[in-house]
Amino acid sequence: MKRSETQLYLELLKRRVATLPLMAKELRDCRESLTGMDLESTREHISYQQGLCSEIRFLDDELEASRRQLAAGVGLEPDRMSAAEFDKLFDAGSDSQLRQVMDELAAVQKSVQRLNRVYAGLLRRSRRSINVLLNVMASYMGTYSPLSRRNTCLFRGQAGM
Repeated sequence: MKRSETQLYLELLKRRVATLPLMAKELRDCRESLTGMDLESTREHISYQQGLCSEIRFLDDELEASRRQLAAGVGLEPDRMSAAEFDKLFDAGSDSQLRQVMDELAAVQKSVQRLNRVYAGLLRRSRRSINVLLNVMASYMGTYSPLSRRNTCLFRGQAGM
């Protein structure tokens, strides 16, 4: 297998590994801004997360195309290729690099998955709290009527101001 093709695959994989800790950081920071009720900061974090998701999707597509190209280069069917067959496409030096990067990827993916579950739980609980507040407010609709303009002054001297 051409070394340049395997190096391209490794570089794409390293970029994915480098992007996932950024997503983990954004999930943590967004959780903090959400619990701190900093809505502007939350919006910024969500926007940045969307960009990171786009980058990850792009890298996944490029990794898949590279994997298919590597398989086709040796006459293997990409959809039927096992992980062991794929590993054999790399020379000894690249294979050890691949294993190291794959181990790093597995660790960072596990971290991001955990943070994502925590963040999703926070959003579910927040949604429930908001629904409770909306139901409470809805039950009081009509019980209290809005104050008229005349009755809004707190002190007698403020009338007509």
